[in-house]
Amino acid sequence: MDRDKYRRLFIDEAKEGLALIQNELVAVEKAQRSRGAATAAADGAEVSGPEGTAVTEGLKPRFDAVFRSAHSLKGMGAAMGYTRFAALAHHLEDLADLGREGHALPPEAYDLLLEGTDVLESCVHKVEAGDDDPDAGDLATKVAAFVLTLRAPATATAMTTAALSIAAAPTPTTATAASVDPPSPPASSSAAAPSSSPPSPSSPAFVDGDVSVVRVQIAADASAPLVRAFVVLKALQGLPGFIDSHPNAEALRQQELPVFQKQRLLEVRFARGESLDTAVEKARACQGVKDVTVIKVESKEKDDAKDAAAKDAADHRTVRVRTALLDDLIDSVGEVLLTRSRLRALAVKLELPELNDLVDEVDRLTRELHGRVVAARMTPLSILAERLPRLVRDLARQQKKSVDFTMSGMDIELDRAILDELQAPLLHMVRNAVDHGHEGDDARAAANKGVTMRLSLRATRDRDRVLLTLEDDGKGMDPVALRARAVARGLIDKARADALNDDAALELVCLPGFSTADVVSETSGRGVGMDVVKSSLEKLGGALRLSSSPGKGSAVTLQLPLTVAIIQVLVIDVSDDSAFVLPVARVEAALAVDDDAVSSAAGRDFIRVGGELVPLLDLPAWLGLAPLSVPGTAILVRSQDGLVALRVRTISAQEEVVAKPLGPPLSAIPFVAGATVLADGRAAFILEPQRLSTTSL
Repeated sequence: MDRDKYRRLFIDEAKEGLALIQNELVAVEKAQRSRGAATAAADGAEVSGPEGTAVTEGLKPRFDAVFRSAHSLKGMGAAMGYTRFAALAHHLEDLADLGREGHALPPEAYDLLLEGTDVLESCVHKVEAGDDDPDAGDLATKVAAFVLTLRAPATATAMTTAALSIAAAPTPTTATAASVDPPSPPASSSAAAPSSSPPSPSSPAFVDGDVSVVRVQIAADASAPLVRAFVVLKALQGLPGFIDSHPNAEALRQQELPVFQKQRLLEVRFARGESLDTAVEKARACQGVKDVTVIKVESKEKDDAKDAAAKDAADHRTVRVRTALLDDLIDSVGEVLLTRSRLRALAVKLELPELNDLVDEVDRLTRELHGRVVAARMTPLSILAERLPRLVRDLARQQKKSVDFTMSGMDIELDRAILDELQAPLLHMVRNAVDHGHEGDDARAAANKGVTMRLSLRATRDRDRVLLTLEDDGKGMDPVALRARAVARGLIDKARADALNDDAALELVCLPGFSTADVVSETSGRGVGMDVVKSSLEKLGGALRLSSSPGKGSAVTLQLPLTVAIIQVLVIDVSDDSAFVLPVARVEAALAVDDDAVSSAAGRDFIRVGGELVPLLDLPAWLGLAPLSVPGTAILVRSQDGLVALRVRTISAQEEVVAKPLGPPLSAIPFVAGATVLADGRAAFILEPQRLSTTSL
């Protein structure tokens, strides 16, 4: 079998399925632990299982989702010839099936299921590296033995036989992935075997007429709907009486059905008089299926549907685009925006009305193009946050702490480039909250607080920015203790520490090497956590805000731009031949410098803004250029140490520019975040006030 042709599809689908399993398992475990058996029976209808165990009806859909995902992973692994991957997925499917049948699974079951997803994920990475049959280790044997202890002896024997047949299945070598049927669901005590006897007219899936049609609705939130429909079709087309489908297998493989992408409806036709019980059961067992219904279709409707499918396939084309191409496209759009700006500058210089009208039209078109390209790059935060519940669960169990973790606003979208950079900061934030913020269950109980710490991650929109806040009700941060710790580690001297207000003292946790842990562990003690968060945010053009109340909890807020490729800037002139730009999002205000408002103390200049004295920095002199000889303009920005006024000669323009990163050695220049080309053709450095420390001047 030509695995390379379908390897990428297998990798993407497997990763998505494993992430779904992990999230559902964490949610089920959390619900089962918090409610308990008695509360569960009161909250919903019982689903009785063997040995008198029970779970609520509200948890069964989650177990169904885990079962379907494991079943799909098994089918994909078998189709690709990854027999050991398929065998482990099969045993995980068996264990999830216990939950579907009503068993209240013990904590060890969730540990095994999650460990199984970790092993399968490792196998996927091996496949990505070129392995043709990744080794899943001996976990399949452990899971099979655990299932045997939970099931009745007869059922356990049947499942062991089915597991051995899956593990011993030969690797397909001659058929392509498109022609290999996924393996049927394993036999169990709750699954009815297909019958070869004539169907009964009283069967709910029995339809008499010209054609019996099984309509499969793919869930709206399921990714890759064409692939999921293809998996359903391959599971059904080998059943007795199969005629055809709409869309057909060829159209699904070519992925040229935009109408299907919108409706997500697969119709599979069977000959009249056939029982469709097995077809309905198989369809419902597939991952991503929302609903399965059976209808009667007359011949004319069938012909019209086939004609519509043929016309849809012929008239519409869709393609998948690599993210690298989108990155190149956004760069090209940035160049178009630069050309537009230069054209506008030329139009102003020539004073031609016709040219101005043309520039306005070009401006409208380029903005529309830019908006569409940016929209194509936008990705929901849920893609980034889907692994966090599992991380919190594992950390809490490892440290024997109780944590209630919730997320909201994860449907908000950000530029994919920003999400890529946020992964490490979010992991550090969550680890810090559980490791440092949680006092321990006994300490919380002694302080008359709930034993379970509440930890929430929420995202909100604030004009053209996104606020991502991680908040807990733990022990909080004590500014006095933070000052003492920073001095003890030699990060700052005592005089400077004493001069910091409480808000500034909280930001000491972002210094490289700062840590409140006395012992280095797997999750803390090396002083690289919040330092990574802050440096990553500065790279993105974002900002970090910390707030805390000792004994009550802390909040870490990330202020993020929606996109980083194209930004609005102020062009500031500091000399006759040098230009720099400041991101508009960094500017608090701009005001003319009045000599009467400027004062000096300890060799430094200050300017009075309202009732506050703000440090005044001569930007040209600080950059190594000639100091200003005119009062100039003061631009208020927020630096590492608070508000600071940058004194420049003038603000010459506001432009939309393409931000380009700097490579070594220029990337090491303090206070410089990147470079760009202005409308007049000049190159300009992009200044980043967040990197400016007034205490080092």
